[in-house]
Amino acid sequence: MLGRKKIKELLNESACEHSKNKKQGCNITKPGLGAGGCAFEGAQISLFPFADAIHLVHGPQTCLGASWETRLTPSSYEKANFTYMGFTTGITTNDIIFGGNKRLKKSIEYIMGKYTPEAIFVYSTCVTALIGDDIDSICKINSEKYNIPIVPVHAPGFVGSKNLGSRLAGEDVLEHLIGTKEPDFTTPYDINIIGNYNVTGDLWQITPILEKIGIRVLSTLSGDGRIAKIKTAHRAKLNVINCSKSLITLCRKMKEKYNIPWISASFYR
Repeated sequence: MLGRKKIKELLNESACEHSKNKKQGCNITKPGLGAGGCAFEGAQISLFPFADAIHLVHGPQTCLGASWETRLTPSSYEKANFTYMGFTTGITTNDIIFGGNKRLKKSIEYIMGKYTPEAIFVYSTCVTALIGDDIDSICKINSEKYNIPIVPVHAPGFVGSKNLGSRLAGEDVLEHLIGTKEPDFTTPYDINIIGNYNVTGDLWQITPILEKIGIRVLSTLSGDGRIAKIKTAHRAKLNVINCSKSLITLCRKMKEKYNIPWISASFYR
């Protein structure tokens, strides 16, 4: 469940260079700030490149329509690239009055009956957050039922900007996925690439060069990413963050929890 304490923590990120000079930290929520991209959009952009997961928007169809395929994020996943498909619970007026929990449950049942995703991300939106739908319990019950991660993503648009949504998505990945599986093997030169979304395939220019010098990309968040690999991200020796403004909190917390150092780097300088 998303609360004020969590939002305040992310807005005043101690690892962010701006928070040292501003009493309120960076990325402060202000009226109209979501006009350039809301928190929901930021969360979905950050997680959308996981092509082996289904991204289920729990809200009106317009939320899906406004955000789907907002970036070209190609994937080498060959089985079934679910990012080409749009999934939404399609909340209606009746659901607003009586609650949308049943519709969410039926949507998950429909997905699992027709597809075999490695995970499902369930995105809360403004409407379903305001009416108080309990997506946490529904995700937990169905995760146990179907034996796959079903991750609640608490980033309704009204909480703030797109960058805040990315941080909230990172929180959910850390809580529900990272550290839940051990890699088949490790090397002294395993890294995670954080905040790269393989826009127009740029990650495919980077990884071959890293491999030539002996560096293995253990996982990415989330360009050309895989659910199985992000689960093993806690065994990396270094986090390399490309977009420090959005997912810096994740890197700091992985340092605190798993003792993984991190650096902010650009591969095009």
